[in-house]
Amino acid sequence: MSMDNEIPRWERVVMRRPALVLPRLQALMRRRGDPAAARRALLGAFFILERWGRGAELQDELLLAQQQLRGRKGGGQLGEAAEFSEALGRLHYQRGDYVEACNAWSQTLDQADDDSRSACLARIGLAHLCFALGDWARGGRVLDQAELHYGRRLAADPYLRAKIALNRAVSLRATTGPQAALATLHEARQAAQEAGHSDYSAEAMWHQARCARDSGQAAEALQLAQQALAMAQRSGYRWLQGQAALLLSELSKDDVALGWAGQALTLAEAIQSRALQAAAHGRLGDLMQAHGELGPAWHHQQQRKRLESTLGQSQLPAQLEALARFDTHPALERAEPATSANDVDAALSGLQAVAEAGRQMAEILNREHIRRDELLALASRVSEQAEAVQRLLRP
Repeated sequence: MSMDNEIPRWERVVMRRPALVLPRLQALMRRRGDPAAARRALLGAFFILERWGRGAELQDELLLAQQQLRGRKGGGQLGEAAEFSEALGRLHYQRGDYVEACNAWSQTLDQADDDSRSACLARIGLAHLCFALGDWARGGRVLDQAELHYGRRLAADPYLRAKIALNRAVSLRATTGPQAALATLHEARQAAQEAGHSDYSAEAMWHQARCARDSGQAAEALQLAQQALAMAQRSGYRWLQGQAALLLSELSKDDVALGWAGQALTLAEAIQSRALQAAAHGRLGDLMQAHGELGPAWHHQQQRKRLESTLGQSQLPAQLEALARFDTHPALERAEPATSANDVDAALSGLQAVAEAGRQMAEILNREHIRRDELLALASRVSEQAEAVQRLLRP
């Protein structure tokens, strides 16, 4: 039987009392006679250890459970196997094994029902990968699919609402600007509090700190980053501890900045996150160069390049293109064909969106400091809207 309906229940327990629950889950994993309960306990234990940066400890057991389920007949077994594929995707992603993460989440979508919880989680993961590539438009569409396919059940699942809102805010910050992301971050914090998930409350605060930094509010950004770090330390969320330390380095100067960057690197190495390691090495390289320490600066930049080359990003675009078969809109599948009047209205709306994006691009070009990622994101939006208009008006 699929565990889709079971997961929210044990998530609520492990999110509130992870240190208390973990030994009990580990005992259930070893108990004989009830393999289904042992597998549920394994997923629960992984959920905790993943947050603590120790998910790799259970990789072999996750793989074994996945293989055993695949070898059995029955749709329920396949749906349960999909949940293990999804968990393995998260493990690969955190370490920076992006190609393996893409493969694992693709397997999840092959095995799971479109409206299942594991499929929703896999789509969110694929949106992560799109964002990592800077493909904000595609990532936003994939995130839309995660929300649309899961449908009405999302209202009773605050954990997933928080997860989707956090990713939506990341996309908004990159494509529209920091102010546009704040309302969505507020939604994420509310959903995280409802779920009892302090990790996501802390992560939302970290994103708010980044928005404040991007808006030129350095003092507020520093305060929010410190609060996010303190919350992450209390909950044992080591990935976020590293990210918050890196942000504090960017907001600090001289020896203080070096100390925070060094702490970020230590945490990144402890959780085997190559993406975070690369970012920390890059920050240390920049700081060393500013101090005139050219030898150490060269070393850190070489380490950054080496780590970035292992992320497999060059192979990802083709793999993500192969997942286009999952890009289905449940509402559109049932919709009646649009009338010519509707096409004209949609085309006019698209042209207005193109004009608005062009206006925003002009504003960016008039600034003293121009951010390349904002220009690329807006260019992507203009191209998308123009293509949509062409499709609608094509005879």
